Amino acid sequence: MEKKNREIEEFLKVSGEQEEIPKGLRPENMKKLLEENTNSKKKKNFSKWYSIAAAAACLVLILFVGKNAGVIQGISKEEIKPSDQEKEQSADKKLEKVQESEEVAAEEYDTSYDDLYQFFRKREQERNQLINNVYGEAKKEMEETDGAAENAVQEEASQQSPQADSQKKDYADTNKQEKGVDEGDIIKNDGRYLYQIISTNNGYSQAIQITDTKGGIKEVARIKGFDNVFAMYIWQDTLVAVESAWTESEETKAEKAESKKTESGSEKFKSNAIIEDMACCDIIGGNPYQKIYIYDIKDRAHPKEQHVFTVGGNYLDTRLTDGYFYCFVTHGVNRIQGREWYEDYIPVLEGEVMKPSSIYLPKGAEASNYFVMVSIDLRNPKEIKDKRAVVSTAERVYVTESNIYVADSVSDEPIEEEGIYCDKTNLIRFSYKDGMMKKEAEGSVKGRLLDDMAMNEYDGYLRMAVTVESYQKEKIVDEVFGRKMGFRTTEHKKDNSLYVLNSELKVVGKIEGLAEDEQIYSARFMGESGYFVTFRQVDPLFSVDLSNPREPKILGELKISGFSEYLHFYKDNLLLGIGMEADEDTGRTQGMKLSMFDISDPAQVTEQDKYALSEYDYSEGLYNYKAVMIDTEKNLFGFYAEGWEPKVEENREEYLLFSYEDGAFRQKMKIACDRDKNGICVSVRGTYIGDVFYLMYGDGRMEAYSLENNELIGSIPL
Repeated sequence: MEKKNREIEEFLKVSGEQEEIPKGLRPENMKKLLEENTNSKKKKNFSKWYSIAAAAACLVLILFVGKNAGVIQGISKEEIKPSDQEKEQSADKKLEKVQESEEVAAEEYDTSYDDLYQFFRKREQERNQLINNVYGEAKKEMEETDGAAENAVQEEASQQSPQADSQKKDYADTNKQEKGVDEGDIIKNDGRYLYQIISTNNGYSQAIQITDTKGGIKEVARIKGFDNVFAMYIWQDTLVAVESAWTESEETKAEKAESKKTESGSEKFKSNAIIEDMACCDIIGGNPYQKIYIYDIKDRAHPKEQHVFTVGGNYLDTRLTDGYFYCFVTHGVNRIQGREWYEDYIPVLEGEVMKPSSIYLPKGAEASNYFVMVSIDLRNPKEIKDKRAVVSTAERVYVTESNIYVADSVSDEPIEEEGIYCDKTNLIRFSYKDGMMKKEAEGSVKGRLLDDMAMNEYDGYLRMAVTVESYQKEKIVDEVFGRKMGFRTTEHKKDNSLYVLNSELKVVGKIEGLAEDEQIYSARFMGESGYFVTFRQVDPLFSVDLSNPREPKILGELKISGFSEYLHFYKDNLLLGIGMEADEDTGRTQGMKLSMFDISDPAQVTEQDKYALSEYDYSEGLYNYKAVMIDTEKNLFGFYAEGWEPKVEENREEYLLFSYEDGAFRQKMKIACDRDKNGICVSVRGTYIGDVFYLMYGDGRMEAYSLENNELIGSIPL
């Protein structure tokens, strides 16, 4: 049947005359008709519908289709070269022709759908073989080979800049890494209006709350209808929101349809258990994707939806710079049903699979995932500006004003070989400008990135602080029969390294073997200096001279109790640390603490002041730097913290606001935080505008306090 279809297509292409096609019979409308006929049926029936429709239409279309016009698939006549007419089109080439109507990006890769199919088919076979070996050959122990390459570790990969945007403004900005590169968060502040993602309907839905602070605080609008929105941006009069969703599996659709038919008894569609089962089916049988909402908020009280983009895959990160929005996702590969089912192994954007020329397949790739990047021009948010994909697990993304660095931690261990091995981090650098992205370089270093702040670009060089774990792998041999029974690992070793890479991502400078048996807890780079913290029982704060990228040097090592989870450059040669106090003998944590380090002499760093917060043992700010509100010019920082109060056997839940004056921490405000009406703890964030501090609850409540006298001056209740 497939051969017959190709013969029909070839005959139509060669035999048609150059005459205008009637509107109803144009390829795009024929394609639409075919899609309508197949929407209610499974993929396996598509070939049948395709063949029937093609045969029925061929006698009519032959009279109208131009000799170079693409047929059935909707290919324009410019896309078929005369020299290709006598060649048999493979499945991947056909779909590539379909995608030629998309805007062509500045850079194309020498990749085909067949390359990608063969690669992922091989990866699938390797996984199946591994499973067979594990369960079918009990005589030897198999080492897991896929490791990080099989599971996209989704964690937030962003850092905060030592200096905020240089322009003068008297309001708190999102805590971000790079000047001029904005990052998404659950709250935003534009100097007058406050924006917040809130839970509604007892936590079953979400909305974006817009509050006007002029003359008091007043909610002016809510954008409703979200289920899992978790990041947003404000750019001029545009709001961008990102929501994660799942496509429904065939099983879920069938179950919902059956449930709707049931009208009575215990089977009626009313059980929470049924609803939970459906959600489970969605996750198991469906596919993850991201919705990118673009709103016009020129009139803050009446936001208008402009466009909703869809990008297949799991959320990894986003950025916004110069009016261009960038979204980064990881896209898994499904069980491959056949070469023609492209959506099983090709990323899908706006309902269409990507062109292979936009997909980069690195040599020696071992991942079973894609890293996908899309850009959107917010001045004209009607279509995707550019799209790139790389076969990579991609754990972290670091974005500067001109480069996008993709980091992928993998194992270099072969399955059947002995030796000394350690994890490594593969890197790819993309340059970008005006929404267009271009691959520039690839490289790798030994070790794994453990901290969001552990990458930094300066003067054309990339600096990285990593933890390196190595081990010896050796054979296990049966002493009686002399047969190999498997492998074991010995001589485990852990230490830390600092690498400097040039624009080609080649290592030009390094310091290795630091802090044996410890790992990096936090890091920060500024200019020609770097600082990072490792920990086991005490907190060594290393200071590094990076003035000569080819010869980085350790200048000092300050050992104090506890450790800093988050480092932030303060003004006047100060470095703020937010972390945990710990017993110097056992390493057991003893509550939170603040440290202010004097780094005026990097070779002689001192702890200028320490502020004990022993009554608190948790803060989101320890793990999510965006939860720390900080403005060094305002000399103000704060975060929400929790702890257990043994006297009353209750949790302490408070927002803490500090400044640093005359060489010491000063607590400016401590606000008790209430749970929602159901007694559930909701997110709590803080921000300021002028001399007013705003406490924002994740259920829509808000409180305004004077920074002059700490008095409550306004609120928005539930």
